Amino acid sequence: MAYRKKLYKDFDVPEYPLSFENEQEREQIKREIHERLHRSIAEQQPIERKGLFKFLTSYYSIAAVVVTLISVLLIAYNYYFATESVKYITLRTHKGKILEIHLPDSSKVILNAASTLRYPVEFTDTRDVYLDEGEAYFDVAHDKSKPFIVHSGAVNTKVLGTAFNVKSYKTLPTITVTVARGKVRVDDKDRNLGILTPEQQLIVDKTNLTVVNKSIRSADAICWMSGKFVMKDAYFNEIMLAISNRFNVEMEYDSIKFKNCQNSIEFTPKQTLVDVLKVLKDIQGIKSVIKKNKVFILGEPCE
Repeated sequence: MAYRKKLYKDFDVPEYPLSFENEQEREQIKREIHERLHRSIAEQQPIERKGLFKFLTSYYSIAAVVVTLISVLLIAYNYYFATESVKYITLRTHKGKILEIHLPDSSKVILNAASTLRYPVEFTDTRDVYLDEGEAYFDVAHDKSKPFIVHSGAVNTKVLGTAFNVKSYKTLPTITVTVARGKVRVDDKDRNLGILTPEQQLIVDKTNLTVVNKSIRSADAICWMSGKFVMKDAYFNEIMLAISNRFNVEMEYDSIKFKNCQNSIEFTPKQTLVDVLKVLKDIQGIKSVIKKNKVFILGEPCE
């Protein structure tokens, strides 16, 4: 590892990230390495013959540098793309649906509605899974030799054996990690964001990566698995998303007008969409109109 880093530094080759946020980033870095490799080969220039010994000395000196640079680029390519043949399973849930998944190591995942999970057919030295969208509860099989890492946007959550929840919907401004059992470490690309133990929650702002760490009842964060929702001091867009996913409807509302609204709300599996909208009306005074699979929210902004 140290030798590879030194080679990168000596030959001005960027040290690319160990993981990629998405396939677009992966392909971009792949193209960069290809371009550098071809450019290095193309930049070899003919040497003017001013004497056989001088020519050979110059030629072999430059050739050695070029070969070394090409070797470094090939190391980078192989290091980052040797796993290109890894086969992934991608599972998606629709609104109103929850899916239970059993991973190759016997870990269990409960995937919330409107979510996407990606994981390899077989784990290798690490157990990397990708929550590309949405929310999931992970009950991880203990294996000290193989860390379990959940990649969700800019945030990576690393564990050995534990139970925790990750919420990372693209329409929400935050990524939230909640621990029910064991201990997890949460990182971004550059630093550690926090180490969580049971009944702790870490909320990461996607824009500036600021962090809020607080104590909560983990049962409230994971009760969605049973069809119940408990949301405390939740922003309006988070409540709208929960209702949309739970009842498979589109929520139409003025996101700017309701941006600063925060409410605490609970609803059970037995409550209907009409019941939940009535609760919102009681606590915030909003009105709603249901047309087919769309709900239009009307009312005054929060003060």
